Amino acid sequence: MARGDRLRVERRLVGSAVAYTHHGIDVGDGTVVHARPDDFGNPLAGGRIERTSFAEFADGREVFLTTEPAARHSSDEIVARALAHVGRPGYCPVVDNCEHFATWCATGDRSSRQVDIVMGRVTAAASRAVVALSARAAAGTAERIAVRTALGTTVRVGLRTMLPAVVVGEAAALAAEWTAHQRGACAAESRRVGETAGLAATCLAFAASGAPAGPAGVVGATLAGAAVWLGGSVAAATATGVMRRVACYAAS
Repeated sequence: MARGDRLRVERRLVGSAVAYTHHGIDVGDGTVVHARPDDFGNPLAGGRIERTSFAEFADGREVFLTTEPAARHSSDEIVARALAHVGRPGYCPVVDNCEHFATWCATGDRSSRQVDIVMGRVTAAASRAVVALSARAAAGTAERIAVRTALGTTVRVGLRTMLPAVVVGEAAALAAEWTAHQRGACAAESRRVGETAGLAATCLAFAASGAPAGPAGVVGATLAGAAVWLGGSVAAATATGVMRRVACYAAS
């Protein structure tokens, strides 16, 4: 560890087995500057920027370096930016957390990969649900809609299959992407892991619904599940791009 490094250490949400990473800036003299809530049991109750010992920051756990996104400032500048805010009140796990602060010190941009993962999956789930509902509405009074697979097979699927599959697929994708990120995978790799897990879970959910129709039903439903997931991924990517452009316009 060296002066200006971004540090991270694994913590767990109070009362759960869910792991997350806590971030800070190495001052280079055995201390770390980091944003933290006043009460870890209630992170929405506010917090502040603190300078604590390396041992207190680590809390008995292994400390790792964070290098993504790449730093734009020198080590001295990063430390100076961090020290200038020691004592500043304010903390929000969604828009102003420890990762936002550490990333801003190093790059000038306030971003949190952990928040991006959760919000990205929420956006994707909403987009897939909209796709399913839109398809159902387009079918009029028909109880089921026809999903045309890439192999030319048409499978009729009801919302009772599609909407639960959206939930199952996104839950699997979130768990896989989050775990990969916590283990140190880059953004692109963790996203790929999540998409793969989501696709597999969605296909399994659809396959189960096609089981009563025998092997042909399982194959057809699996292909339909893949079509629904991939179609939802395109819609989610489009929605995310629009949201980013709106955010950039609002910030300009």
